[in-house]
Amino acid sequence: MPVLTRATVVLSAAAAIAFSLAAHAGPAPTARTELAAEAATPTPKIVASGWAEDHKVASATCPAGTGLVGGGFDSHNTRNRADQNTDSVEESAPSATKSNTWLVQLSNGDAKSFAMCVPGAPTPKTVASEWVADGGWAYATCPKGTALIGGGTDSTPSKNGPGAVTDAQQVNAPSGKKANTWMAQMMNGSSKAFAMCVK
Repeated sequence: MPVLTRATVVLSAAAAIAFSLAAHAGPAPTARTELAAEAATPTPKIVASGWAEDHKVASATCPAGTGLVGGGFDSHNTRNRADQNTDSVEESAPSATKSNTWLVQLSNGDAKSFAMCVPGAPTPKTVASEWVADGGWAYATCPKGTALIGGGTDSTPSKNGPGAVTDAQQVNAPSGKKANTWMAQMMNGSSKAFAMCVK
């Protein structure tokens, strides 16, 4: 019987910062405008899902009047009798089918999803790449007229005979070479990238 352990919550503040910078872009600020901007900058509301057990998908949706700017996860990873990890976070990404929603899924264990929601922020359009197999690079690019504010990944990690994960995610980040693009890569398995795009 696998033993479940608790992993760390990872929240992406980069998307919130990017949105805040874009919303306050303009002429060089004075001390007065800096104070006004600081007072007007909304604090993200964090929405948490319940626990989704045994490989099920955890889903956290922002309330009306707020926009999704990022997300993250908490997890109970499975381990073998030697206390070695046998699990992986397969998905931590904005949903491509349900707006303002962050999804999380483990290969074997239990997952909890967190959505960062900013009052007044636009609802992002989620662009998904195709699946890329065998450790290949997946790229999701925002369409013309929109800006990348964040992203995430889904994956199918390689496993051994008993079903233990033998893979790792190597990349889940914005691209430094492709404009407005989120990229993802597994060591051996398949990846799908998701880009969060706003006008």
